[in-house]
Amino acid sequence: NLGIPNVAVDAALLPDIRRHDGKPVVLAVSRAGLVEINADGPQWDAAFGPKAAQATESAVMFEPDVAKLDLSKRDFISLNALRASDSGRLVGPKAAKLGELMSHFPDRVAPGVAIPFGLYREAVLDRPYKATGKTVYQWMVDSFRQLEAMPAASPEAARFSEQLRAEIYRIVRNTDPGPRFRERLRAAMAREMGASFNGGVFIRSDTNVEDLPGFTGAGLNLTLFNVVGFEAILKGISEVWASPYTARAWAWRQSHMKGPEHVYPAVLLLRTVPSAVSGVMITQDVDSGDARWLSVAVNEGVGGAVDGQASESLRVDRQTGDVRLMAVATASRRLVPQASGGIARQPTSGAETLLKLAEIAQLIAFAEAVPQQFPQRGEDGKPVAA
Repeated sequence: NLGIPNVAVDAALLPDIRRHDGKPVVLAVSRAGLVEINADGPQWDAAFGPKAAQATESAVMFEPDVAKLDLSKRDFISLNALRASDSGRLVGPKAAKLGELMSHFPDRVAPGVAIPFGLYREAVLDRPYKATGKTVYQWMVDSFRQLEAMPAASPEAARFSEQLRAEIYRIVRNTDPGPRFRERLRAAMAREMGASFNGGVFIRSDTNVEDLPGFTGAGLNLTLFNVVGFEAILKGISEVWASPYTARAWAWRQSHMKGPEHVYPAVLLLRTVPSAVSGVMITQDVDSGDARWLSVAVNEGVGGAVDGQASESLRVDRQTGDVRLMAVATASRRLVPQASGGIARQPTSGAETLLKLAEIAQLIAFAEAVPQQFPQRGEDGKPVAA
């Protein structure tokens, strides 16, 4: 969000890093993986320019694209009906881009049901707010204008802001979306996942204020893992709808956002896939940028290579199939979806390698298919890694 490189260093370096706590620093990272942390000062002007050295997080501001919002769609949407252009219009970027991927790779994306912005507006914000004669949305707008009229950073504004946040969270979290919502949800899930389907699904937050220029919003809102049972899913939807109004999400977003009443959380219900092995593949060498090599990181279970595990790391020559083992998977636990709901941490198998040659061949074939089915280009018009 702030142009800070995403780096990891050995825990043994923490005492050295903590010496800089509270001081302005420069964090520099090279393509080869060298990391430098040094005191900020005029000596960096030649590298970054004096204005860059003065930049602070307060300079990061964003606002929703209200003109793009379409709140008229007030029914559940099949994932395969969505496209990337629906991001910020009907749903957030997760559902929109997964729908786009499903259109290119229909057998490689799990089925899902999206709850669009308009359905959230109908189920929660268009309800009456107490005995005020206003809807929840109208009360929110008035309250945000009242907050903005208060002296910035004053104790009065801080108290009002926290009271407003807590009240919005309470309303969204506790509003019963009603019998018609329940009936349509059952029908949509039966249509996409089978008449006897009862979970599990991942309930994923998907707002209109994610993946914006200068602001990703990554990790701010809630995703619930492998929720089983209709009533549990219904409860989870309300929890995910309310998650933009947790103290953490509110504190980050409010200081960087214009038009806060236009935060709309869509929800994606994505069928759980109990993977034996999972992970991430990048269609280039992440160290050198060489497009001949694939970079692969995997672990046993679900959420491989994205949940902080020590992963099996490979470089694969897409022309010859040769494999370089960069690191072995030393994680002692794997994440396994449970039939009753939730995720359990179970012991790993202890296998020396996780990916077999036949599976690596599948990854090479998939890497070749991606730019044909889903071409991606950078700002300079040249192909970029997937």
